[in-house]
Parts: sequence; structure tokens; C-alpha cells
Amino acid sequence: MSEEKKDNDKEEEDCSCYATSRTKKTCPPIRNVTHPLRYYEFTQDEMKALEECDRESFYRRCVPFSTAFATATYAAIKTGYLAGHPHFGMVPKVVTAALVGHVLGRLSSSADCDQRLRELPEDSRLGNLMRQYYEANNSPPDPNKKSEK
Repeated sequence: MSEEKKDNDKEEEDCSCYATSRTKKTCPPIRNVTHPLRYYEFTQDEMKALEECDRESFYRRCVPFSTAFATATYAAIKTGYLAGHPHFGMVPKVVTAALVGHVLGRLSSSADCDQRLRELPEDSRLGNLMRQYYEANNSPPDPNKKSEK
């Protein structure tokens, strides 16, 4: 009986995944699958559009939002609306506000970047994927539906 128990323990330990029960039934199958776009090379138009999106997003959205949030937080701490950290002072809150402004700036420019990528030429695979995604997720308004005011 003890040999059977040892054999069962070996079967359960044979699985090297991080499943909680550590049995073979819970382990996912091992697959060697690579992403279909792993070796995709961007065209010059796509690279230009992505670089413009990145640059415009940073300078027109991230910098102003970060500056505004950090300045507002600094002013709130100086006037007493927010309390500074007892040991680190105002630095953690100001840095956090700047990071939040950066993230919000990136998020606010995603619609403009999406539009720019959809305007890529017809031979652009990235442009075609963005157009297909947009058409699938943004259906045109129903003309038969009356708008309620």
C-alpha cells in the first residue's frame, strides 16, 4: 500500500505547473505557440504614424497633464488641503500626481492615435487591422431608433 501511495505522489509531483492542487488534470497543456505578428516589420508609414502619435501624446497631453496635476498637488500641500508625508514631505504625493497626469495624458490621446492609424494607406496591415477592429466594435447608429431628449 505504501508503494502505491508513493507512485501516486510521483504522479502528482510530475506536474511542474503552479496549479493549486498539483495534479496532472489541472495542469494546462504545454504548447509552443508564437504570436502571428511576432516577426512583423512595420512599414515606413506605420512607423511615422506611431512616432507622431507617441511624440504628440507626450508633448501635447502628458507634459501639460503631469505639470497641472503636480502643481495642483504642490499647492494643495502648501496651503494645507493635503498633508505631506511625515518623513518624505510632499515628494511622494507630487510624484504620484505627475505619474497620474502622465497616464491620463496617454489615455486621452488614444482616440486621436487610433484615428491616425485607421487613416493609413490600404496596403498597410496595421491600418487594415485597426479599421476592422473599429468597424467590429463601433457599429453605426441605428437610423430607425428615435433619439430621446
